Amino acid sequence: MVGTSLSSYSGTIIAVIPAALRAVLKSVTKYTDNTGGGSTAASNVTATTDYFFLLSEYEVFGSISRANSNEASKQAQYAYYSAGNSKIKYKHNGTSTAAYWWLRSPRASSSDGFVYVYADGAVTSYGAGYSLGFAPGFCV
Repeated sequence: MVGTSLSSYSGTIIAVIPAALRAVLKSVTKYTDNTGGGSTAASNVTATTDYFFLLSEYEVFGSISRANSNEASKQAQYAYYSAGNSKIKYKHNGTSTAAYWWLRSPRASSSDGFVYVYADGAVTSYGAGYSLGFAPGFCV
């Protein structure tokens, strides 16, 4: 789990971040297709309150090609990415080795996949059983 509570975070990434950062985290409301299952219904896009969160396809790319297209009406692309900055992330133990990284958007065309970013910065999707990197967002 990434982190949806500051009062009960055992077993989440919030448990391992420095206490000084944890003390200044602010909650955010994120809209995502929280139903999945291969449907693209607008009603599947619902709100959650998060402290650490994965980015969505729209927040990174400013368009949707793999996720529920209804996510776009509740999200905005982050300025960092709309400014043309790289979508490539690197492995923590090999900063010259690009990594695949998960996004929070479920793949709209199936019931078992999520959207992720290829090592070259392109969007794609695959089954949720794969171990990939992640680049969480947070607000202070």
